[in-house]
Amino acid sequence: MSIQITVYGREGCQECRMTTRRLDKHGLPYVYRDVTEDPDAHAEVVRLGYQALPVVTAGDMHWSRFRLEKLDRLAGIHSTTPDIADLEASAVAYLAEGEGE
Repeated sequence: MSIQITVYGREGCQECRMTTRRLDKHGLPYVYRDVTEDPDAHAEVVRLGYQALPVVTAGDMHWSRFRLEKLDRLAGIHSTTPDIADLEASAVAYLAEGEGE
């Protein structure tokens, strides 16, 4: 299971487009929420204390504006983090092998 990435932005925002393009380039899944159309998205940006868009949240990390180094680092984290669901299935299979002993 990978980290949930959310991009809070608005139509016409150049940095928002640059951010989603970079995520797309890395093949990272994300949810895009338009703060002008989604009151809950706007409230979340305010709660986090940001006034500039985009705001990106990924797990317990969050930042504002287009941040190339953070997006690239996030891609690195995603590429090296194992899928927890696969690990769980492997653990169940491993434990089942020893049940007949």
